[in-house]
Amino acid sequence: MGVSSDYPDVPEWVAKPEGYQAGAVTKYKGNIFRAAFWASEPGVGDANTNGWRFFDELYDQTSSTPARQSKIIAYIPTWRKGEGFDYGNGEMYQYITHGIISFLTFSETDPGDFDPASVAEIRTVLPEVVIAGNLYNTKIMVALGGANDYAFLDLMTEVGNNPATPRLDQIVRNVVNFVTANGLGGVDLDLECWWGRPGQQDQGGRMKSDGPHPAGRGLTLLAQRLKQAMPDKIVSAAVFGTSWYGNNYDSGIADHVDWLGIMTYDLTGSWDGSPVGPHTALFKIRGKDTSNIRESDVYQESYLPEQQGGWPGPRTGGSPNATESDNMENNPILSVEDSLWYWTNPLFVNWQGAGQGVARDKIAAGVPVYGYDFAAAKDPDDLTGQVPPGYKVLRYKEILAAFPDAHRAANANIKVPGTTPRPVLTNPLPPGDYSYAHNIYFETPDTAVTKLKFLRDVGAQGVIIWELSNDVWEEGKSIIKAGAVA
Repeated sequence: MGVSSDYPDVPEWVAKPEGYQAGAVTKYKGNIFRAAFWASEPGVGDANTNGWRFFDELYDQTSSTPARQSKIIAYIPTWRKGEGFDYGNGEMYQYITHGIISFLTFSETDPGDFDPASVAEIRTVLPEVVIAGNLYNTKIMVALGGANDYAFLDLMTEVGNNPATPRLDQIVRNVVNFVTANGLGGVDLDLECWWGRPGQQDQGGRMKSDGPHPAGRGLTLLAQRLKQAMPDKIVSAAVFGTSWYGNNYDSGIADHVDWLGIMTYDLTGSWDGSPVGPHTALFKIRGKDTSNIRESDVYQESYLPEQQGGWPGPRTGGSPNATESDNMENNPILSVEDSLWYWTNPLFVNWQGAGQGVARDKIAAGVPVYGYDFAAAKDPDDLTGQVPPGYKVLRYKEILAAFPDAHRAANANIKVPGTTPRPVLTNPLPPGDYSYAHNIYFETPDTAVTKLKFLRDVGAQGVIIWELSNDVWEEGKSIIKAGAVA
């Protein structure tokens, strides 16, 4: 988190005919920029030809009006019924402002219609959720899509490529009918699956200059039509936090939704080539080579000793001669601040180009009620049974069951020394053992409260929570309770 006093020696930008050389640092309209190569004026031109890269925001100069009241928006998974989760437990709903039942998905065989299995599963929990939500004035919505709804991606691609397709009318009609027939407060559009079906090419890394993905354009059209059809209902959307997948979305969607939920979690851990480190860090983590610009307690290099071997290379591959420093720059541990700047700072720029430039009061950011254990690989997926790439996910309640004082863990991290065989991943790790029995990064009540207060101060709407059944409700241990009373 930056303020002007952090950069007393950084000069204001002035126009120079010769420009600025690599390594130069300057202040410009309340932000700090660093030149990756020859640079002219920050925020001007294409990132391929103008070398300025966003470094920090000076919040005392770019301050927004703080939010008067924060939204606590919690997702409610349908698949916890079998474990005995009590969907009608009123205690949960008094601490959230919105509950989103997840997920209503599309049919793979009947394009534009809902998958009957997902409809049936929602209906097994919907009456309990709606009744309990109404008792506490909590608005109940439904999430459309999710991480396994490839049919939704196909539909939005079709709509984006052909806005006149009658399929759009069909989708709007089906969504409106479902929301109104079930007495819901609205719909959350959760378009993911950018990695494609198994065996398909990952669609991340899109350049901003290429414009949004056709499915991103289609999603904006869907949001617009749904808001027109349901002006008294909520329409929101969940989107990825960083430019890797974020550039697939159309920033114009912000004009047609009540909020954009930025998924500021899974910033590490969710793919095989992930570095080891916090998956939902709040503040920017820089490389040590920036210490002469601004000193920090933690750098990317701080996490080197706990990697599963050397620092992993970037997702797109890279030179076999790349150094760990090169890999850190191309596969860093990212943060909520990185996402905030990418989505809302009008001058943000990175190697993929400019950011999205959405108004800050249109967003909510993510609070995960789970963590990653980097000493083990993922378990089979709750919905598909397939083993996804990446490291082991632990629900917050599971972490507390194994480590009763986890809610007080320093730096939201639990390390247990040991000798553990390296997990089996799709991208093979070096042979040998890992020097931890557990290395868990997660969210605690304290980190969640700090995140919520920061977001409130910068004018964001609040937080999205994944997910309600992962929490505990003991005083002092509950993440959601702590956020609600902050």
